[in-house]
Amino acid sequence: MRLPRLRLPRLRLSFDWLAALGGRTTVLYLGYTSVLFLVFLVVTFPHELLIRRALSAVNRGPVALEFNTARFAWFDGYELSGTRVGAVADDQSPYIELSRLWVRPAVGALVRGNPSDLLVRADLYGGVLQGELNMTDGSMVGNMQWQDLQLGRYRALTGLLDEGQLAGRVSGQFTFEARGGNPNAGQANGVIALDGASLTGGKVAGFGVPDLHFRQAKLKLGVRTGHIEIQEFQANGDLTLQGSGQLMLRDPVGESVLNLHGVIETSLATPDPIKGLVALLPHGPNAKPDAPISVTLTGTLAHPRLR
Repeated sequence: MRLPRLRLPRLRLSFDWLAALGGRTTVLYLGYTSVLFLVFLVVTFPHELLIRRALSAVNRGPVALEFNTARFAWFDGYELSGTRVGAVADDQSPYIELSRLWVRPAVGALVRGNPSDLLVRADLYGGVLQGELNMTDGSMVGNMQWQDLQLGRYRALTGLLDEGQLAGRVSGQFTFEARGGNPNAGQANGVIALDGASLTGGKVAGFGVPDLHFRQAKLKLGVRTGHIEIQEFQANGDLTLQGSGQLMLRDPVGESVLNLHGVIETSLATPDPIKGLVALLPHGPNAKPDAPISVTLTGTLAHPRLR
């Protein structure tokens, strides 16, 4: 008994529709023109205006972010040059200056339909910074890491010197979060490490400062609403320093209130000019000349008091 054969119908692809459009050459030309139009649209789109409008909704507190120019940088997202973060009302040096800043969506989050997860990269003070910022559901959560920042390029600090050279390399990491879309009500935690710090030929408010060198320093801090908490500070070099305390933020920044406690200790390697300066600090009763000295720093940033 012979089984019947099943014949499948042959599928034939018809390209008659190409003829209706004018042929394959016409279709390729239309595709080329469409791609070219999209490229020119991306290039000529007013990206800088878009970014400035987005920042106008963020820069509503005492601290604002500004930049000189912005452009679309293809695979790097948006590139901002001359970026500054500083107080709105003060004429002082910015808190942070970035030579170039790149911001782009994270590819993995973008595939999942979340364009608010951003990757950040920047060149600043001769070093690099990179991190991630997620803005969803009215909250802002992020982390930043930086390395090899040159302390001598930080104008907010060098501006305090009448004369002198400041050196050192800064590295660290920072995590932060703000709920409800209000960055001023957020919190942050970070660790900052400083290697090879030094001050030479320094003069502040007309008074000479002895040369000072530190092999390494480490600062652990937390930022809460309205204040900065110095959880731990240690430094080793010509002096050994330890400290902790709080800084209550005020506007203007110079009126921020200090409440810091520390211990200063000299050693056989401490230069004589520094020993002479430390000897002027108040010692406890019956304390030995080379004993550790406990000090308290109060007052404001503009007018600190040491006791």
